[in-house]
Amino acid sequence: MAQVWTSPSNTLRALGSSPSILVVKLDHIGDFVTALPAVKRLRAAFPTSAVSLLCAPFVADLARSTGLFSAVYSFDFFGARMQEPRFANADDVSELKALGLPAHDIIIDLRQEDEARTLLWGLDAKVRVGFADPVNLYALDIALPELERCMRRKPWPAMSHSSTRMVLLVEALVHARDMRGETARFASRPHPAGDLSDCVILAPGTRLGIKGWTAEGWVGLAAAIVERTSLDVVVIGRGEEAEMAARIAAVLPPDRLRDLVGQVDLADLPGVMQSAAAFVGVDTGTTHLAASIGMPTVALFSGFTDIRVWAPMGPATVVVHGGAGCAPCTLPSETLCPYQRRCMSVINPEAVLSAMSGVAVHPELKRLRAALQPELVFAAS
Repeated sequence: MAQVWTSPSNTLRALGSSPSILVVKLDHIGDFVTALPAVKRLRAAFPTSAVSLLCAPFVADLARSTGLFSAVYSFDFFGARMQEPRFANADDVSELKALGLPAHDIIIDLRQEDEARTLLWGLDAKVRVGFADPVNLYALDIALPELERCMRRKPWPAMSHSSTRMVLLVEALVHARDMRGETARFASRPHPAGDLSDCVILAPGTRLGIKGWTAEGWVGLAAAIVERTSLDVVVIGRGEEAEMAARIAAVLPPDRLRDLVGQVDLADLPGVMQSAAAFVGVDTGTTHLAASIGMPTVALFSGFTDIRVWAPMGPATVVVHGGAGCAPCTLPSETLCPYQRRCMSVINPEAVLSAMSGVAVHPELKRLRAALQPELVFAAS
């Protein structure tokens, strides 16, 4: 069944301008001191948020003296003199839960190694941020690679300072919060396509076939748009998409389709797209471009790449995917997929139409939203 991907960016934006934040720094005195630049950056990025700290008992008074935290909580995990850190277990999580700390919107763990990472699940939060080690997988919402073990396996010729890495983790959180609201600007040039404000743009093409949607899906979606709304359909792409445009044309009245395949240069695309009612495409540069300029965009995402890393982002973008357990597969060809690309075939025109009606502002699509089944309407967050 088709699903809508909820990105950490969506979740963060839903938390509003003043989410409550808990910084976790359970290790030793020097570790805490090197984390202070990251905490200062966090405070600057969330100036109206209450920022609290969970630290070791022997650091608590020093932490309070900084004036950076609205509250300081303590939990003794590593101990003042522990030489060989141990990994947290279920008993540690239960002990932390028993402290009864208040729930926080965001928890950011600035410990760069992951011995205590399990403790984050002893705390109530909507978004968890930390460093990730590929050996021990934790379900963090926002993460940067943990480098300490890599350094020990083989020394690197150049390395960023520990304090810098913690600042970068904070920046990853800040950018995730801001990225859905960011838009790109491109100089627009006049194009014969003219005004497309009463049109939905379909971009079926992709360089890698494994990312593509089914022909039946594109044809069915185009037919549904024309049947249920007064909007016309525009097909764009390179010359290779002429066959798909012809298949779509075969099911639509001649005056309801504008075939622009092979007629729009890359530099002209932003100007052509920006006036349209909505855009639908797969995981391609064109879809990223549509999302980046802020137009209502539905991205159909296959299991080829990691959706957490490569999903298009924009202020009016919704990502529909098949929820494939085998993703990301990175298979170079659709013929190599043992599941016949079910990650895309489970996405049907009705789900895409619902997603479009949830993210677009055109009156015709807003009207359509009310007529669709509630469980199929994906509202933009």
